[in-house]
Amino acid sequence: MKQLANGHGLRALLAGSALALTAAAPAAAQQQIGFATTSSSSGWYSFYASLATMANRVSDEMNVSVIETGGAADSQAMVHAGQAEMGIANYLALPAMMEGTGDWEGRGNESLRAIAILSATPNVLAVHADSGIESVDDLAGMRINPGGLGTATEAVTLALFEQLGIEPDWQLAGMSDAADFFRDRRIDGFFKTSGAIDQPDSLIEELQATIDITMVGFSPEQAAMIEESGLALTFEVPAGVYANQPEPVIAKGLAYGYFARADSITEQMAYDLAQATFGSGEEMAAIYPGGNPPDFTELTLSSTIPLHAGVVRYLVEQGIDVPESVIPPEYEG
Repeated sequence: MKQLANGHGLRALLAGSALALTAAAPAAAQQQIGFATTSSSSGWYSFYASLATMANRVSDEMNVSVIETGGAADSQAMVHAGQAEMGIANYLALPAMMEGTGDWEGRGNESLRAIAILSATPNVLAVHADSGIESVDDLAGMRINPGGLGTATEAVTLALFEQLGIEPDWQLAGMSDAADFFRDRRIDGFFKTSGAIDQPDSLIEELQATIDITMVGFSPEQAAMIEESGLALTFEVPAGVYANQPEPVIAKGLAYGYFARADSITEQMAYDLAQATFGSGEEMAAIYPGGNPPDFTELTLSSTIPLHAGVVRYLVEQGIDVPESVIPPEYEG
């Protein structure tokens, strides 16, 4: 039978055990962060997955996991409802979400904060060349897909045409189905988000290999109404970007990026996200869809909602003059 340790020996044994347990104890658990993105069939999904990996590499506080959704409209709703801590967004839709207006009447959420705006992209309109559609006014009664099902492109297209007083026969479908419907002539045209103003969309290029397609744009008067509505931006797609496009066309478009809830993402987490987004240089250029990313800082400073305090802190440390209009009330710089 073993002899019990005396007081001094017991204290030494307990101290040694405590040291061993301390040494073996894991580091503080990182918070799991859900990042609502888009469909896995989109090139933007792989971009955001890579961005999440970059953020995880620089952060000790969080582990970001991407969540597949139907697009920005779905992502925005998930973040608003607290089903994801952060997500991609159409930045022109976020003020209504914060203020509780429009589709968000009575459901405002003042905790929404911008992390970064990463692209300003046109939604181009492709139609069958023999459809008789030569202008946006000609879309009345025609079978048109307003954008991929559940996407911000779809939501904004529907809202804009209601304001313009033009009523196409909307054919709601996911982008893959819409492309098939276009091939089979079950629809006359569709709106598609393109990755760049001066580069053709890959899906439209693919369709043009076998189908005679015309690109149709808004009139200058309609463009002015769109800008005034605050629902979309407008872009001029230069002549020749698409086959059979001898003249520039005016497309509507959106500003996209990602955002979070201030009550779900800490200041340090947002700082880490900003570091991954704004400070990754060549690595970011390598993963950006279409290459040659725009100036993220310039885009982000034009945010339609306040920046997250952690993003402001990061930008200020880089010597950026952050406008008062996008500094949140909780920032203590």
